[in-house]
Amino acid sequence: MSLFAAVYGQHPSSLYTLILLISLATTLLHSATASIQIEVDTESTLCFGTYALVRSIITGNFDILDDDGPAESFSAKFYNPKGDVVWTSAYGSSEGTFSEEGEGRYELCFSNAGDDDYSGTDRNVGFALRTIPLNVHDPAAADGPVNSMTTKLIDSAARLQANLEDISDHQSYMRARETSHRELSEKTFARVVRWTFLEGLVLLFVAGGQVMYLRKFFEKKRML
Repeated sequence: MSLFAAVYGQHPSSLYTLILLISLATTLLHSATASIQIEVDTESTLCFGTYALVRSIITGNFDILDDDGPAESFSAKFYNPKGDVVWTSAYGSSEGTFSEEGEGRYELCFSNAGDDDYSGTDRNVGFALRTIPLNVHDPAAADGPVNSMTTKLIDSAARLQANLEDISDHQSYMRARETSHRELSEKTFARVVRWTFLEGLVLLFVAGGQVMYLRKFFEKKRML
């Protein structure tokens, strides 16, 4: 209660507080697409779109999950409804975060151009693309000032939620990268164990053959 009173400069009614809490909960619990992992083949482009029916915050991020080859051959671009590029990843960057405010259809495209040295390298990429509607009120209306303050509070909560989800996404990307590295380490260890076992068998076979050869050699010498 003290928080809302500090924001509005007065003690809101219980009904108004309930409405505000419901609005905040609706915003914070707004369903959003979780991070997705895809594979972008070499010399190909993949695009993913989202549609904002009302004015919204369109936010997202990406991260290359593998370490094969340089990141210069990979790029990400974010397009607005007019088809203009409103954000592009930095050259050579393996990750990025973007945010845009508007409505309509937006697209996020990944391009894996490849080069002479790494032309056959596919890319495992994790990304998220979310649309968070904004609340808009007319300040000139009778309840405009109060609703405007409510809108600012809810929008700030929505932006904070988007930032927290970006952090959560990058943590999931780190876990995916660690899982991939662990699987690679386990495969390498299993191969080393198999090769060691095979080398041991070969060594025993060679040693046994040498013992049998020497035994036959000394038996022939005795006969002579």
